[in-house]
Amino acid sequence: MIDHTKVNRGQQIDVKGEVTRIDEDTVTIELGPLVTVDRDKVRLVEKYRPPNRRKALVVAPD
Repeated sequence: MIDHTKVNRGQQIDVKGEVTRIDEDTVTIELGPLVTVDRDKVRLVEKYRPPNRRKALVVAPD
């Protein structure tokens, strides 16, 4: 479905994507294309959780 909503410059919108790079003043987010925004304009929605292992690690005996 395509959203044809008009968005104006300076209007706040919520977008969801993965952070690929954090610099001193900017954050780069992957939204399809890479988008760079000011660091103070971004908020964390979900904290990072590493993927769960499906099998337990097996330690070989010495």
